[in-house]
Amino acid sequence: MTETTTEPSADVQLEVRIAASPERVWQALTDGAGEWWPAEFYIGGEEGKRSYHLEARPGGRVYEEWDSGGGLLWGLVTTAVPGQLLQVNGFSFPEWGGPSIMFAAWRLTSIDDGCSLNFTEHAVGTTPEHYAAKKEKGWTFLMDVMTAHIEGTEPPEWQG
Repeated sequence: MTETTTEPSADVQLEVRIAASPERVWQALTDGAGEWWPAEFYIGGEEGKRSYHLEARPGGRVYEEWDSGGGLLWGLVTTAVPGQLLQVNGFSFPEWGGPSIMFAAWRLTSIDDGCSLNFTEHAVGTTPEHYAAKKEKGWTFLMDVMTAHIEGTEPPEWQG
């Protein structure tokens, strides 16, 4: 049997420095997210027949859309301050480490050589103990892929 906890868990905190303006990072994080979202991070649909979307407004959806007519809702936008702050909440079902509720935030700050992106995720609920390390690895990879997309460099490969 898997050990679980009902304490706040799966906390992730990352800081990424990107050689681009906060406005460019915001665009890639929101309207441009489908351009860099890695194939390994889709939950369903067929390669080349699915898309990833983030509607950067309060109540906006973060979701996958599959040409087959299906899809998956990752979360809902609770706060959107263009170029500065994006907050999203979502749910994890048992097959994805839950049941739990996730609260994620991306904070963008202008720095001399570009943008500092501070990311946090807090998950509350029933979560396997190994979940935090798995989530941190996944979020680090996603931020590295997005950074490579923005900076025009080769993205890393997923080492799942």
